[in-house]
This record gives sequence, structure tokens and C-alpha cells, in this order.
Amino acid sequence: MKTSYKILFILILLLAAFTRFWNLDQNPPSLNWDEISHGYNAFSLLKTGKDQWSQSWPIFNFRAYGDYPTTLNMYLTLPLVAIFGLSPLTSRLPTAILGFLLVPLSFFLSKIFLKNTKSALLVALLVAISPWTLFTSRAVYQSTVALFFLLAGIFLNYLAINTQKKWLLLPGTILWLLSAFAYHNTKIVAPLLLLIFVLLYKNEFISLIKKSPRLIYSSIFLSLILIVPLAFNILSSDSRARSNWVFILNDSAINTININRNQIENPIIGKLVVNKVTYFLPIFVNNYLQFLNPVNLFFKASGHHHYNLPDYGLIYSVLLPFFYIGLITTLLKLKKNKNNLFLILWWLIGLLPAALTTGDFPVLRAMTILPLPFIFIAKGIRTTTNLFKNNFSKNIFLTTITILTLMQFLNYWNIYNYDFPRQYSQSWQYGYQQMVKYIKDNYQNYDQIIITKKYGEPHEFILYYWPWDPKSYQDDSNKITDFHSDWYWVNSFDKFTFLNDWEIKEKTLNLSPKTLLITSPDNYNKDDFNKLNSIYFLNGQPAFDILQNE
Repeated sequence: MKTSYKILFILILLLAAFTRFWNLDQNPPSLNWDEISHGYNAFSLLKTGKDQWSQSWPIFNFRAYGDYPTTLNMYLTLPLVAIFGLSPLTSRLPTAILGFLLVPLSFFLSKIFLKNTKSALLVALLVAISPWTLFTSRAVYQSTVALFFLLAGIFLNYLAINTQKKWLLLPGTILWLLSAFAYHNTKIVAPLLLLIFVLLYKNEFISLIKKSPRLIYSSIFLSLILIVPLAFNILSSDSRARSNWVFILNDSAINTININRNQIENPIIGKLVVNKVTYFLPIFVNNYLQFLNPVNLFFKASGHHHYNLPDYGLIYSVLLPFFYIGLITTLLKLKKNKNNLFLILWWLIGLLPAALTTGDFPVLRAMTILPLPFIFIAKGIRTTTNLFKNNFSKNIFLTTITILTLMQFLNYWNIYNYDFPRQYSQSWQYGYQQMVKYIKDNYQNYDQIIITKKYGEPHEFILYYWPWDPKSYQDDSNKITDFHSDWYWVNSFDKFTFLNDWEIKEKTLNLSPKTLLITSPDNYNKDDFNKLNSIYFLNGQPAFDILQNE
């Protein structure tokens, strides 16, 4: 690699490191309940060998709130908590580190597909600064963790077959399949993509088998060790807990099918016209097409403030035409290049979990296709530059695109760091840390502490920010939980009681002395309580009122 390219590569890595690690514990402005859950369960395992629900060292999933997330990120968090303690920084560092490592991984992987260092540098730059990869590297996202292991596996396997460095095959295959232990989506994507890879490059694998049959057989054996239990896990109720909510044919969809079918007088025609197939297929196909929709990719994306900035695309809009040019170029050259075929099959398989589900635009579920959009963009830019007749014109064009992209990045970075925290701190459950600090400072002064559930899972924030002794919590005789609506609810532990916001006024009448009430603004019986303090969101709006009974 040329010296100038090495310098550019180092600068891109420095930029990626800055955008991942700068102010990581402060922005996003607070840990959300998923981040809190991962961190506290790692802390609980470290202290007791059990998660907060008293399960010893869960392998595939841990209960959390009943959504049963995968365990790999939690175990990556554990050593950081052991060394540095439980904090927002240690909770977010695993994702940030792996999000940073996606940049060099994407560079080296792109060099294989694009066979051009300059284009690979462009891909690395886009992975470093694009909203899709930047936003999801700065909080606890299982999708980012899974993507790192998937890309590492693909890269090492490509090196093994392209350079005949057979020893890379074993770690590559292990990393590839480990991605399935990091996120529900990759349980589907990783094994299917590995199968496609082996079939597509069977000649290269045959060559490796002839050179080192023991290594190949060892790789197959270890793959089976990972895949067989994974297959059983996919079929388990724990693993399907989340998919039962979001799968196209969920309970709500079945009810809709039955209602629409009953509206047709002839039952035979009703079954032919309205059934699972006729309901499923249009949504499934449309979900795929949504990822070719420029509005979703370049302008709007998800409306969920945990996944991206509101009304901001996942990829900078200046790159829009080059994405489609690169995608079309790849499709036109499928027969000439197996790598192109693999890229398209990767795109289709990687989007399968997103296509099978409903809801808002699935930013996280589609991350298994990264860095493909950026590879297509690099291809599109190279195709476009080839139209220019001289190097001067090419350089002017490339410089212009680079400057415009960096300008959009600076605008995004400014919004992300200044406007976003202030306007959307409530979406990140800001205020809980301040609330827990107040309670901890005044804990001995009260016999009972009542907290609203309005902002979600207050018990978990107390456990995390205190941090509460896990053994004490596991054995707490005052702990009351229940399971309904596919969710595990904690209604009390120790001297804490958690009430729905609409129950506060009714259930806080005639309380015993020394009761502390923390509720949403003005949601209390004003004759019975004296306001001590208020906690505010970053936009100045009140989050909690803190009161004691008269």
C-alpha cells in the first residue's frame, strides 16, 4: 500500500476512534433500559454467578424483561465491569470498540471485493462516519456486536480460500458462527450465509481439503458443535419470545386474517382469497423493496429515536445516485464474477430477518447487510469516474464528492451532539440516574418509596445506578413480580413500590408516615404531599416530581 494511502487509512481510523469514544458515557444522554439490563446482569453474574433472575451463566439468552436478548454482549461487558466497575462507560465500551473495529474490517474486506485500495479507503471512511454505523456504535446494540463477528468470519474465510492460508479457516468459521450467539437475526443469517459461501466457493474448499483434510474436518466438527445447539435454541420459546411480537404472522395478523375472511360470504372463496400466504407475501416482498427506497436509506429511516436521528437517513444523501449505479453494476456482472454473486446473495440473506418482521423501518435488523451499501457506493463512484477522460476531471469529481460527504457528516455530528440530546433525552430515559442518586442520598429517611412506571422499568435503574447488591436482590422476600403481556414486571422489592402512572393518585391516599413519592409532573394528591424537588429533561421539561407525604 502506498505511503499516502497508509496515511489516509490512519486518519480514517483516528476519525472512527474519535466518533466512537468521545463523550461516550454522556451521549446518547442516558442509558436506556436495554443498556441498563445488559450491564446489571453482567454485574450480577460477576458477583453471584447468576443473572438477576437467578439463572446460572445463561448460554444463549437471558430473560431481561421477557424479551430474552442474546448473551454474547453481556459476557463481553463482564470483564470491563470486573476491572473498572459498573458505569455507562463500561456498559457501552464493548459496542464502541467493536463498532470501531468494523472500520478496518470493512477496509480489508472491501479490498477483496473491489480489488482497489482507493475504493476500499472510501468504504472505510463511509463506515467511519455514516449514520447507520456511527449511531449504532455508541450505545449497547447486539446488532453491532454480531456484525463484527460476522465480518471477521467472512474476511478470514476469504483470506483462507484466496491465499490458501488454510489455518485461517478454523478461526474464521468459529467467528462467523459466533455472530449467531450475538443477535437473534444472525441466528438465521450466519448459518445460511456460510452455507452459500461454501457452495459458491466449493472448488477453493476442495483445494484446501486436499492440502489439509484434518483442518477441514476440524472446522466442520466445530461448526456442528455450534450449529446443532443453535438450531435447538432457535426453536426454543426463549429465543422466539421477541420474534413472536414482530413476525409478520403474529397473533394480531392472524386475528386480522380471520376477521377479513369472515367478511366474505362464501367460506371456500374466503379461504382462497384471505389466508396466511396472501397476507404474508405482499408484506414480505414490500419489506425487501423498502431497502431500495431512497427515502428510507437516504432521508428518513426509522422514527425510533434509539436507532437514528429523527428525519435523517442512514446514508448521506449526496451518495444516493452512486448506490444505485453500484448495485446495478454488480447485478449486471453476476455471471462474470463469483464475488458479485456472493454480494447479492449476502444482501438477500442479510435482509431476510428484516423482511420477515413488521414495525418501524428495521435499522438494527438490517445491519447484517453492512458494509454492502458502502461497497455499492464505491463501485458506483468508480463507474462514474471511469466516464471522465482525464485524471484532472476525475480528481475534481472525487474531491467534490468527498467534501460534500464530509460537510454532511459535520452537520450530522453537530445535530447528534447538541440538538439530539437536548430534544430527545426523554426517549433515552434521562432522569433516572439523577432520581436514583436522590433516593440513595435520602434512603434512610423513609420507610417506603413509591415510584412511577411511566418511563419504564424503574427497578432496573435502581439496581444499576445504586448499584444494588445482586445477592440481596435475588433473595429479597419483598420482591413481587408478575408476568403478563409477554413481559416480566417487577412491582416491588426492598422498600420500593412501583406503580403505573395512572394508579398513583388512587393508591397514594392515607399512606403511612415517612413515604417518598416519585411521580410524573403534577401527578399526585396535592393536599397529601409536599414537593421536595423536581428532575428535568435536558430540554427543560419536568421529568419527575419528588415528594414526601405531609
